[in-house]
Amino acid sequence: MAIRHPASGYVQGINDLVTPFLVVFLSEYLEGSMDNWSITGLSPEKISNVEADCYWCLSKLLDGMQDHYTFAQPGIQRLVFKLKELVRRIDELC
Repeated sequence: MAIRHPASGYVQGINDLVTPFLVVFLSEYLEGSMDNWSITGLSPEKISNVEADCYWCLSKLLDGMQDHYTFAQPGIQRLVFKLKELVRRIDELC
């Protein structure tokens, strides 16, 4: 991610964004309950395909929300400010 999104660096939570992609792409190759999945039987080519698909999907997702995952998380800070303002306005009505 650092090559395409150099400002992101390491921010806790990015792994939570990629997990749904990983599950979807692994489900193409693995059957049954996720609790019983094992990638040990997958070929290196299939594992590379899953990794590449996850990378590009996560990269595209981050394109639209990169400021949530940069230093000081300004995108999240803006959203928290908007939420505080909304709560303040609702409290004034009550």
